[in-house]
Amino acid sequence: MTTDISAPRPDGDARDVRGPTPFRAVMRHHAKGVAVITAGDDAPIGLCATSLATVSLDPPHVSFAVGLHTASWATMKTARHVAVNLLAEDQEDVARRFARTGVPKFGTATSWHRGPFGLPLLDGVLASLVVATVGVLTIADHALVVGRVLDARHGVSGGPLVHHDGEFVRLASPRR
Repeated sequence: MTTDISAPRPDGDARDVRGPTPFRAVMRHHAKGVAVITAGDDAPIGLCATSLATVSLDPPHVSFAVGLHTASWATMKTARHVAVNLLAEDQEDVARRFARTGVPKFGTATSWHRGPFGLPLLDGVLASLVVATVGVLTIADHALVVGRVLDARHGVSGGPLVHHDGEFVRLASPRR
């Protein structure tokens, strides 16, 4: 079923979301966990993602979106395996580093090591996943990457880093 999201609502108040500005303004209300997706055998690459989602539990699959015009896409589109690093609440600096373009992401400020398949894994994260890419779907200016989870590891304890209303925030009272 397809719904025209720009059609008048039952209350008669239509919202035009054909461009990115009104859509972005509405989506700022949606809180999202923050992950850094990494790949690269020789030269590691990484990007900050708030689009990570569970696709299936049995067998486990996840998805995330990558901008087609990002520097990371050239490596990501051919990567057979990627790592998903779930950031802890004290890793805002890591999120900001991997969200920016044109800066060294794996410089001296980034603590990391090589994991399964030679993937770059960030240190100090809540958890990490090793994912085998099983499908890529191009949608407008992004690619939706779907992958099967091959390995899942717990990291440090604590709360997650969350992105809400254009800011990185911490949960008020994480359950422990």
